[in-house]
Amino acid sequence: MPKPSQKAVDPSQHKMDRFLSSISAERKDDPMVVDSPTVIPDLKEKSNVLGTVRQQSLTPCIVIANAKPSRAQQLPETFFKSSWETQQKLLKDIFEETRSIQINYVTASKSLESLCRYGKSKEIFDKLKIEIENHVERMKQDLLSKPLNENILGRLKHCWITFCGQLAIIRNIFMELDRSFILPNTKFTSIIQLGKHIFSTTIMDSTKFRNVVVAEVLNLIKSDRDSNEDVDIKLIQSILQMLIELSYYSSEFETKFLASTNTYYAEESNTLINQLDTPSYIQHVYQRRSQEINDRIKLYLDLHTKQALANVVTNQLIYSKTELIIKKGFDQMMQDNQIKPLKIFYDLLISNPKISLLRHAFGEYIKTRGVLLIKNPLADTNMVVEVLKFKNTLDNILKNCFDNDKLFQNALKESFEFFMNTRGNKPAEMIARFVDSKLKISAKKRVADADMSTLDQVLELFRYIQGKDAFETYYKRFLAKRLLMDRSVSTELENHVLEKLKAECGHEFTKNLDSMMSDIKLSSELDEAFLQYQVNVPRMPLSVKVVSQAIWPTFPTSEIVLPKKMLQSQAIYTKFYTLKNNGKKLIWQNLLSSCVVTGHFLQGSKDITVSVSQAAILLLFNQKQTMTLNEIAKATNLGTKELSRLLTSVSTGNFNFLTQVVSSTGTKSWAYNPNFQSSSNRLRVPAAVVDQAVEEQKVEEKVFKNRQHQIDAAIIRVMKSKKTAAHDILVTEVVEQLNYPAEANDVKKRIESLIEKYYLTRDTNDSSVYIYQS
Repeated sequence: MPKPSQKAVDPSQHKMDRFLSSISAERKDDPMVVDSPTVIPDLKEKSNVLGTVRQQSLTPCIVIANAKPSRAQQLPETFFKSSWETQQKLLKDIFEETRSIQINYVTASKSLESLCRYGKSKEIFDKLKIEIENHVERMKQDLLSKPLNENILGRLKHCWITFCGQLAIIRNIFMELDRSFILPNTKFTSIIQLGKHIFSTTIMDSTKFRNVVVAEVLNLIKSDRDSNEDVDIKLIQSILQMLIELSYYSSEFETKFLASTNTYYAEESNTLINQLDTPSYIQHVYQRRSQEINDRIKLYLDLHTKQALANVVTNQLIYSKTELIIKKGFDQMMQDNQIKPLKIFYDLLISNPKISLLRHAFGEYIKTRGVLLIKNPLADTNMVVEVLKFKNTLDNILKNCFDNDKLFQNALKESFEFFMNTRGNKPAEMIARFVDSKLKISAKKRVADADMSTLDQVLELFRYIQGKDAFETYYKRFLAKRLLMDRSVSTELENHVLEKLKAECGHEFTKNLDSMMSDIKLSSELDEAFLQYQVNVPRMPLSVKVVSQAIWPTFPTSEIVLPKKMLQSQAIYTKFYTLKNNGKKLIWQNLLSSCVVTGHFLQGSKDITVSVSQAAILLLFNQKQTMTLNEIAKATNLGTKELSRLLTSVSTGNFNFLTQVVSSTGTKSWAYNPNFQSSSNRLRVPAAVVDQAVEEQKVEEKVFKNRQHQIDAAIIRVMKSKKTAAHDILVTEVVEQLNYPAEANDVKKRIESLIEKYYLTRDTNDSSVYIYQS
């Protein structure tokens, strides 16, 4: 312990002295640092008394230090020479992959950093460049020491990968040179780019060498396509990556690669198009295209090659063979409903003008198949069903294969319009009959199987027919029978069909049909009022449909003699209606009437719905068990032909309420059949079969007559506006106004008729010019 009179030494003062001395010593050892004065803090003692303990404190003061000490203007030449010799040995170790010199990379980097800061960057750059060039030259000699076709790609890959690794190490050591000299003063961005440039100009600059390398790569790719052997994908990947980095990919490789690909797939398509069926060929094309633009691009090709490669492959496998593919197998694919190959074919063609060939083939297929469905008279009963199936199949293909392409939709529409009008008015008739079958309660089923979706589908076919007036005539007749005979399944469905027709053809088209529905509604109101009329007078339950004769289609009348009770009930209703509608006359259409009779058989009683004519015949057998044809004819006042049809309907098949008996003299008679059996207690007997050909002829005559009126009206409209018109112009404008396909000859006949009626005259100077007579 020091004596109280001695000065105490602060231990922190010794530490500070040691710290400053150390800094000074280090600066003296560094040849690049010149000593400069250092301001040492002035430590003054100041005694403070805290109680009975003495405490020494340092008075804070400002310290000024030289933040950027001055440096020597230049390095000694011996220092630069010795430093570069060390770096040169280090480069040799890196290139030869040895460690003959034990020097730390960090130390070498710091030394080079000092050299660069003293203005030696240019000299270092030049010397480094020479070292890299010498090393690359040695690599070149090594590569050329063996024949080029002797594993040239493997040897080149090894040289390239090794050299790139060496450049990465060198760059880390020469980082300061990169930043301070190469980037701002040369065309290179780094030492790595410099080295790759030297590699390119020294090794890859030879056209012969590059051609060999590219040819070898193309051979490997061909082997990969052929799948004949295992191919070193990594080798291809490394070489192509090298070509990309050295800027030879686009100029040297890609052009030759696309040319070889074009040749390869041209040969393959010529071979396989004859060996494979069309769906298999299209599937092969899809797989090949996927291999090229997906697998090979992902594995080793540059992304920028993708579009050009896709074009080459698709051009050779699809575009050049489009006509042959369509001719060979398109119809079969459509017929077999092969969705997948059709979808692939469409997707491959969609961006090419040859898509028009596929669209044309689609339309021609529809026309050919459609005509077969329409023009076969033996298949008329199933015509609409088959056409609907055909349409549904095409809609499915259009959606799943052709992406609901608008142009393909137009092709479908035009094709349907073509074949649906190759058989006159027959398709219009069959569509009307089909709708009738769906809206009518038949004898075999108490309810119809119609629904709105089915009706919507069949009404789509209605859009394609040109003879819409023929459809309207048939449909009107069928609707009348459904309404008058209470065989309509649903008023809702009837109105739904009318709304569809109205939307397609306008209000004028359905005006009469709407009026028919209104008449039935008014008749129901009359029935309710009739229930309250003369309730005390005995009569049969009666429901009457009162309709306007001008709106409804005409039906043949019958002079049948009805049972007495029926006639009495009709007379009461006639009196009721006359009181309500003074001046109007009722004409009873008994052929369209129906009634319910109760048949008593051994099995039990049956409620039988029959026409009034059938009921009149059956009721005769309440008075007599057996009657001859003449007796029945006399009692009913019916002709032999009509009576035979009625007797057949109630004595054959499932409705044999009567049995036919032939006497020894050949006389035919009918007898009540008490043994009739049926599982149902309610039966609906079909109306007597009418000669369909006769009925169709009547409808056709009505259609023809209506069309004559339409042509006359169109001619008068045109002539009234023009006053004079040449024959060809008049015929053209009239045909354009008509809503059905009219022939020029039909228009000519009507012009002649109007001339005879003095509506038109011929020009005296030119007989082909007509003049309107106002």
